[in-house]
Amino acid sequence: MASLSDRDVFLDLLAAHEGQLLGFLCAVVPSLHDAEDLLQQTVLTMWQKFGEFDRATSFVAWGRQIARYKALNHLRAKRLRHLDEDIIDLLSAQQQEEPAELRDARRLALASCLEKLARADRALVESAYRDGAVIKDLAVRMGRPAAGVYNSLARIRGALYRCIAAAVAQEGFA
Repeated sequence: MASLSDRDVFLDLLAAHEGQLLGFLCAVVPSLHDAEDLLQQTVLTMWQKFGEFDRATSFVAWGRQIARYKALNHLRAKRLRHLDEDIIDLLSAQQQEEPAELRDARRLALASCLEKLARADRALVESAYRDGAVIKDLAVRMGRPAAGVYNSLARIRGALYRCIAAAVAQEGFA
């Protein structure tokens, strides 16, 4: 385990990269709740092994590897086939290559683009992505067919994607 003198260094690195680790886990497991739980487990393991961390390497890449193993174990334990291991590795590699400025620009653009959505569309997105919501259950509550909710979400995601791409391009990212 790391010494107490490493605590501040660890916390600074974690504060700078926690969002990236959570983003990776959100892409890998089916619910935000699971991703948040796995992030807590990942951070605990990272702290326990911080004394072994080579500071000449990437903290976030190291953390993503730990998060990857936590996620794979979680998916196996729950017998979930959300993503193949190769896809998880591809997500990890892509996230590692993406500059932090681009991620930040996308995050800001998403917040702005969500604000531009019609009130009903924004409410649907918030309901669909809140606490591991199940779309079929959401459709029942809304009195709509599940296929209609899926189609609406696909349309909204497309609009958000185009809005984010335009905003990021305007910021000078290709």
